[in-house]
Amino acid sequence: MSADDDVRLLLRSPALALDPPAGLPDVVRRRARRHRQRVRLVGGCAAIVVVGLGLLVGPALVDSARSLQNRPDQSAGKTHDPRAPDATSDVVTMRTINGASLLTWFQGSDWCTKTTRVTRQYTCLGPVDPEHQGFSWIVPSRSPSVSVDDQHVVAGITPPDASRVIVHMKDGREFEATIVDGQGFPRPVWSAQLVDDTQGPVEYYAAYDRFGKEIARKQA
Repeated sequence: MSADDDVRLLLRSPALALDPPAGLPDVVRRRARRHRQRVRLVGGCAAIVVVGLGLLVGPALVDSARSLQNRPDQSAGKTHDPRAPDATSDVVTMRTINGASLLTWFQGSDWCTKTTRVTRQYTCLGPVDPEHQGFSWIVPSRSPSVSVDDQHVVAGITPPDASRVIVHMKDGREFEATIVDGQGFPRPVWSAQLVDDTQGPVEYYAAYDRFGKEIARKQA
């Protein structure tokens, strides 16, 4: 085997990282050492380049990462909803009637409702006390913000620990409310659609816990 063959064999060997064996011819050992030194030199230069790039690019990456973090005065992914430009919470659809959405949201501590059609104004009530043990606020039927065409809805703030809200009519009928929540809501909100409430007005509103026990009541 020639010296060139020995060098090629050595370069393909995993033993290249070690000193060339003493049994190799001197010319092979010298060429192997020179090759190993070149490999180490190239690797060292590459490491220096990588470290340098890290020092240059690192601060920019840190700044980019910090820009993705929320500042204390910045809400997570919060954008203004054109349906309620002054909202400080999610704008949530409580229910849809005749193609119109009945919306609810909070503006600070004020609770607001609005319909997307057949409405002259929206209604805001407050400030809402999230620790209030009963119904903090109730918007009655026929209010501009909870009436669509001839369909009437009542809505209110859900008492703490309430799982159900039922609207009791004077004629004995009962209407189950739907409870909705959203990001930024200090308390969930409920709404109930009243079917033909001309037969009798609301007598009272009642909230129940998950065991069915009445925990709050408010006369209409």
